[in-house]
Amino acid sequence: MFKRFFKPKEIELGGINFIIKYTVRKNMKRMLLRVEKKGEIKISLPRSLFLNANSFILEHQEWIIEQHTQLIEPFAEGSVFYFKAKKYLISHHRKPLFIKSSTVFLDPSRAKKQSNAFYTQKAKAYLPKRLEYFRQKMQVEFSELRFYSCKRKWGSCTSQKRITLNPYMMKLNDEMIDYILVHELAHLKHMSHSKDFYAYVQEFIPEYKRIQKEITTLSSIF
Repeated sequence: MFKRFFKPKEIELGGINFIIKYTVRKNMKRMLLRVEKKGEIKISLPRSLFLNANSFILEHQEWIIEQHTQLIEPFAEGSVFYFKAKKYLISHHRKPLFIKSSTVFLDPSRAKKQSNAFYTQKAKAYLPKRLEYFRQKMQVEFSELRFYSCKRKWGSCTSQKRITLNPYMMKLNDEMIDYILVHELAHLKHMSHSKDFYAYVQEFIPEYKRIQKEITTLSSIF
C-alpha cells in the first residue's frame, strides 16, 4: 500500500498542545485517528480528504483529550474501562477488582495487574466455548489454543494450527469477538488473506466487512 508522510503540524486542544502526524494512504477511503503517545495525534487518510483533516480532528476533540488523559494515567479515577463494548467508570479502592452497576472498582497500585487478570479470566471462561462452537460449524481442527496480550493483534493462527487469542478482545462486543474467532479458524483452511479466505469467512459471518471496520475504529480507542 502506497504511503506518504507530510510535515507534522501543531494544534491546541483543550489547553493541551498536540503534534499532528499525517499519513496519506492511497487505498484508504476514510480517515483514521490514533493517539499513541503523550501529545501526539496520528491521522491516516486518503489524499482526497487531506484538506478536511483538521476539521475532522476538531470534531473528535473530546475523544482525543480523553485518549491523551488515559495515556498519561490509564487507570485514573473516572477513566473509562471497557468490557463487552460497555463503558464502566473507574473508581479506586484497595481490594480486588470487581464490577458493580456501571462502575469498576480497582486498586490503583495494582491496576495493570488486576486489569490483565480480569480480561484473562473472562477470556478463558468465554472464548474456548465460543471457539469450539465455530470449530464444529466450520469443520476444522486446531492443535493448540493460547492466550497472549498484544497491543497490535486480536489473534493469530500459525501453519502448525496453533491459535493465539488476545484476552483484551473481551473489550469488544459479541459479534466482533465471533468475527475474530472465525477469522482465525478460517486460516486453518486458507493461510493467506485471499479472496477464498474472505469468501469462507463470509459463509459464517455474512456482515464481516462492517464488523471489520467497527473493530478497526474501536482498536484506536482501546
